[in-house]
Amino acid sequence: MGKRKSSTTSTTTERATVTPNNPLWVADQVQGVSERVGQLGRLDPYSLVSPLSAGEMQASQGAAALGRYGFAYDEAADWTRGVAAAEAPQMQAASLLDGIEAYYNPFRAQVVDAATADFDAEAGRTRATQDLALAGQGAFGGSGAALTRSLTEGELARARNTQISGLLRDMFSTSAGLASQDAERRQQASAQNAQLAAQTSALRLQAAGALAGLAGARASSDREDVATQAAVGAQVRGVDQAYRLAPYTALNSQADILSKLPLELFRGTTTEGTSTTKGTSTQKPSFLDNLAQAADIASTVRGMFK
Repeated sequence: MGKRKSSTTSTTTERATVTPNNPLWVADQVQGVSERVGQLGRLDPYSLVSPLSAGEMQASQGAAALGRYGFAYDEAADWTRGVAAAEAPQMQAASLLDGIEAYYNPFRAQVVDAATADFDAEAGRTRATQDLALAGQGAFGGSGAALTRSLTEGELARARNTQISGLLRDMFSTSAGLASQDAERRQQASAQNAQLAAQTSALRLQAAGALAGLAGARASSDREDVATQAAVGAQVRGVDQAYRLAPYTALNSQADILSKLPLELFRGTTTEGTSTTKGTSTQKPSFLDNLAQAADIASTVRGMFK
């Protein structure tokens, strides 16, 4: 027999496992960060929220009381409305004739009677003196005596009336002077009252403005205090919040620094794998093989017909 020809087909499958080889210090660092992440993950998240600071709580209480000076504005507004609604002060004119009877001399009749009685007594003495003179002249019963007496009586009557009128004039002048002085005092008092009323209204307006200004200044001061307390309280709470988050901040910084290190420069690899080969081989028979196979077949056939 000659050589047989053959053809072979094969399939190869390779499986490899590549394991990085990190230095021990790298593995320790990564493992430490991972463990701390797990520890922080087990913390109560609400414990990481900083509560309101004492300053912020005080600011909150102060803010709730910011409207406590509203009553001062209301009172100032009431005073202003009162001044606006009040009538303008007026000065009352006074006359000396108002109630002048009250200034008459209550003893006027007695004064007049006493004065006329004294005059009448003096007139009687005048008449007696005249009669005595006429008697001495021997003309007591004549017409001349009658004429003299008539003239004397006329003069006495006029003098009596003049004295009475003078007394009445003097008493009226005195009463009018007193009434005029009192009327002037009443008019001065009325002017002063009007001026005082105007000054009182002006003072009320000034007081209302001052009260509103003081209330506004105090309210502004309170607002500034609240703002300062809130700002300082926020800073204190921020410090406390930073303290609570310090572990996260430090861990994050450590992880960030670790990620930026050129760890690949220190990393090696180990490769492990298996290889599987599957194949199929096909041989083609030669001419001599075919003749031998044909002889075998013929021998078999002959054996079947014996």
